[in-house]
Amino acid sequence: MLPALTGCASENVRDWSALGSPTVVSVRQTHGEYELVRDGAAFFVRGAGGTTNLEALAAFGGNAIRTWDSEGIDDLMNEAHRLGIAVQAGIWLEHERHGYDYNDPAVKKAQLAKVRRLVLRYRNHPALLTWGVGNEVELGGSMDTALLAIEEAARLIKELDPNHPTVAVIAEIGDDKAKRIGAECPSVDLIGVNSYGGLASVPDRLLGQGYDGPYMITEFGPLGHWEGAHTAWGAPIEMSGAQKADFIAGNYAAAIDAEHPGRCLGSFAFVWGHKQETTETWFGLLLKTGETIETVDRLSEHWTGKSPTQRAPRVEGITLDVDDAGAVSPGSGMGVRVACSDADGDALDIEWRIVGESTDRKSGGDAEAAPEDVTDVLISSSGDSATLRAPNEAGAYRVFVTVRDGTGRAGTANVPFQVVE
Repeated sequence: MLPALTGCASENVRDWSALGSPTVVSVRQTHGEYELVRDGAAFFVRGAGGTTNLEALAAFGGNAIRTWDSEGIDDLMNEAHRLGIAVQAGIWLEHERHGYDYNDPAVKKAQLAKVRRLVLRYRNHPALLTWGVGNEVELGGSMDTALLAIEEAARLIKELDPNHPTVAVIAEIGDDKAKRIGAECPSVDLIGVNSYGGLASVPDRLLGQGYDGPYMITEFGPLGHWEGAHTAWGAPIEMSGAQKADFIAGNYAAAIDAEHPGRCLGSFAFVWGHKQETTETWFGLLLKTGETIETVDRLSEHWTGKSPTQRAPRVEGITLDVDDAGAVSPGSGMGVRVACSDADGDALDIEWRIVGESTDRKSGGDAEAAPEDVTDVLISSSGDSATLRAPNEAGAYRVFVTVRDGTGRAGTANVPFQVVE
């Protein structure tokens, strides 16, 4: 049990000394190569974005987490410290696309007061690694305004805490984002890039903008729903579990491992947990029921240099046996088959579901409502095949399959279809 902590309520300051001494972190450059130095030792970030299941993250070899904001993270910081996990503490900066008015002095003052409050609270916590200054603040708004907000916040952070680097987190790098941050944000120590489909080319594209400084990959994952193919009726096509694992491992090797040592100081996979975004499985490294997926095994290989002793099922995809997936008759039977395997020879449990297509799609990772499952869809199943009953109501749906091996690991895939009267 952690010791009781005391603090000064007036400044929201906590005394974390019972946990250990504050960390001192810096960015060091030697012969054109960069590295994070934490308490005198080189520290390469092998992490994920998320705030739950930290013991599992540590077991797979992860050494850091990233938060998007730092409101109420006392228990999280304490747990991370107990597990030897460092924390990039995010400070959420508001977005113009959400109606935030940076031209209002009172609004800006309140935001900087929040920055001050959070930095004073956590600057001496021994789990603190870096400060994440905003997240994709420029998305859907003015880049000029976003850069001013980032620099103002980063300047205040450095005044209050010179011992932990500031990381400006941006949505991809655009045509000149990195170049402009390097020129216009002197209080930013390194750039954090959120990149999905374009991750492999980030190092070259940064150089193309004239930015040769240090960077982190602060989000990465499978091909995004905004980047890949769509069906004729507009449903984004999600990679299968096996496709995601191969894609992410290849991108990791190209943009992260290839630049270490070099310019890359590490990365945070997205997302350590589950999240409804277009579908319930698009980005999550864990299922709602807690199982880890094949991508986690592949990340663990990069993090530890070792192959996992137990592997998740590999799910290549679903075959839907209908004449036209865009014109399925209401209530008709549909044959489905999943291509899957398990390297450990575990007995596999296969679950089939039909879920309505999301009607609450948002941008920039904003919260979405999850669509409902269709009930009474399984007619029969045998091994890797099943016959499902199409919904009676016209509309867009997905067939989901989850393949579990009984060891806390699973694989998933889904395929869109449309019911037409």
